[in-house]
Amino acid sequence: MPLSPPAVLFMRTFMRDIILIFFLLVLGVQSLFADMPGFGPDGLSGLTGAQRQDLDKGKIVFSTTDAGGSALIEAAVVFDVPLQEAWRLLSRTEDQIKYLKEIYELNIIKTEPALNIQEFKLKIAFLDIVYRVVHRFDEANQYIDWSMDPSFDNGLEDLRGFWRFYPYGQGRCLARYGSNVSVRNIPNWIEAIFKKSGVKKSLIAVKRYVDSGGTYHK
Repeated sequence: MPLSPPAVLFMRTFMRDIILIFFLLVLGVQSLFADMPGFGPDGLSGLTGAQRQDLDKGKIVFSTTDAGGSALIEAAVVFDVPLQEAWRLLSRTEDQIKYLKEIYELNIIKTEPALNIQEFKLKIAFLDIVYRVVHRFDEANQYIDWSMDPSFDNGLEDLRGFWRFYPYGQGRCLARYGSNVSVRNIPNWIEAIFKKSGVKKSLIAVKRYVDSGGTYHK
């Protein structure tokens, strides 16, 4: 039985709206990870021969780049577990309180399949800092990024970062990392002194945690 003209018009309008919604959703997903950094197919792009040798020795290698006027600390580290295991462990962002010394409280605010929001309470030197982080997960590209929740009164001036994972030989995983954090009411020169050392200390703890299969705790 043929459809009446009004029914045909309704179906056309309905299908058009469905296609438009799908298109907007795709754009939203693409824009979410529009700034995903690329390090070549093997993850080694930008590393010198000496840095690659250090990675094979189990060392964490660092670089600093200027990103939007602020120093982004980047690092590369090899985990002694397969990529899937590294992803499993580090995508459980609520477990950071188990292995990062500075975190004394962590609360889960929101959880979705590809996103979560968590509240962190840190003690760094003489400062108590509270802030909320939005973590985004792109498992297809083995990529995690994070930034501050703009709806919360954060104790930080700025926070953003990422992990990206690559297979690295038999049973190992190469991870590229980047982060920038800025604390309110702290002079830049003091912040710069502690920033890299703090990241290094945290990454050493992360490596111990991942290499242990999640059994290492602070």
